[in-house]
Amino acid sequence: MSPAGRYPKVDALFEGEPPAPPPDPGPALRRLRVLLAVAIPLDLLGIPCWTGVPGAVLTLWAWLRADAEAARVREGAYDDDLAADFLRLRAWAAWALGFSILSLVVQAWLLTTPFYALLLVRALDALGLG
Repeated sequence: MSPAGRYPKVDALFEGEPPAPPPDPGPALRRLRVLLAVAIPLDLLGIPCWTGVPGAVLTLWAWLRADAEAARVREGAYDDDLAADFLRLRAWAAWALGFSILSLVVQAWLLTTPFYALLLVRALDALGLG
């Protein structure tokens, strides 16, 4: 016959599941920053250097990861500073994704013109190989 609250450790044991520990945002933030640091230059060099497709894939991957983290932000899993970092990276990823889509459209149009053939000829002439 023990009154409730007399043995707090036992009571805590039988109350149910303990709350989940907060997630460590460090690896997710670093991963997003690295993905965007690689993807954005590939997007920018996409038209002249044909790096648009790998850049677009990495940008899409970064945006999807950032969107998943933004869902966690909306659930309240992170504090305000980390939430602002994730939302800022999501905005960067969204802008980069829009630019990469535009870049891919421009590349597709340039494939119908002699632009890339002339670019290759000029590059070979500049290297002394043409």
